[in-house]
Amino acid sequence: MQKFEINRRNFLVGAQALTIGAALPGLSVPGIAHAADLTKMTYLTPFGYIVGFAETMYADTAGIFKKHGLDVTVEGGRGSSMAVQQVTAGNALVSRTGGTDLIKAYAKDPSIVAVGEIYQRDIFYMISSKDAPIQKPEDMAGKTIGIVSAAGATENILDMMLAAKDVSKDSVKREVVGNAPAAFQLIKQGRIAGFIATNDTAYQLQTAGEPVTAWSTDDVALCPGQVYMTSKAQLKEKKETIAKFMAAVYESLGEMINAKDLSPVLASVSEKYQLAEGTRPDKGLAVLQYASDNYKRAHTEKLKSNAEAWKSAYALMVKAKLIPELADQNFYDDSAREMAFL
Repeated sequence: MQKFEINRRNFLVGAQALTIGAALPGLSVPGIAHAADLTKMTYLTPFGYIVGFAETMYADTAGIFKKHGLDVTVEGGRGSSMAVQQVTAGNALVSRTGGTDLIKAYAKDPSIVAVGEIYQRDIFYMISSKDAPIQKPEDMAGKTIGIVSAAGATENILDMMLAAKDVSKDSVKREVVGNAPAAFQLIKQGRIAGFIATNDTAYQLQTAGEPVTAWSTDDVALCPGQVYMTSKAQLKEKKETIAKFMAAVYESLGEMINAKDLSPVLASVSEKYQLAEGTRPDKGLAVLQYASDNYKRAHTEKLKSNAEAWKSAYALMVKAKLIPELADQNFYDDSAREMAFL
């Protein structure tokens, strides 16, 4: 084994190099990363820091963003409205939201655009009890259904599923229950018949042994899943930076998917970010494994968006009267993604 020795001469040479490198940022010193060479950008998550959004947090803590020439600040968001506002204002270069959220926002302000799809299925599931299962939209009539937030993605999905099967939306009451396994207790108490939440919530209930029936809302209302979005102005001005971001995310996904043990990934992310699942006995490891499995398609298809899903979602949103008919339906732009994977 080669022995490493440090002496006074080597130390002084190294110190001198560091001093020169600091004084002359343009001078490249081998083995020393220059923060000045990195392009700064802000990425906004949809909802805080949860394991399901680990692909960007891990790209940060594992140094993958820096490898691609980026200095990324990962901020925790508070819903799709905030995401749209921040990218429109230029406070965040990229954010992540549901495809239906983007279409709804686009109907009011066509200055935003999806640039890639990180999750090719809608992340939402209809959850009910095996004792009184809701197996189709027709089963919801006359009942109360839980949603994550009023007028948010889950209520939009609910209206779209009802419209798909010609069920009057006025026949279904709604109650805001949030996005957590604890909402299942409201079913047990008889306050709601079921609720719509993320796939992570459905998975946690299933692994906890709760008697749940859960199915993807895509089974009734096909929609784009989770997409990366920016403003059209920022895409035009900073397309190369967005392309680097997507290439880094792709590498992050690859490491997560191919890892035989995701414990080091979780430890890396948890060291910097306070994850919502951190209070679980396994610190969210099972949820991370589930999320990584679901990212395989995005990795295989290199974040490509599904045109059929956009058409389906748009048609159902018009039918549900969530948006008017639009002459401009340019909801996504593939140019940055194509640049990332040339």
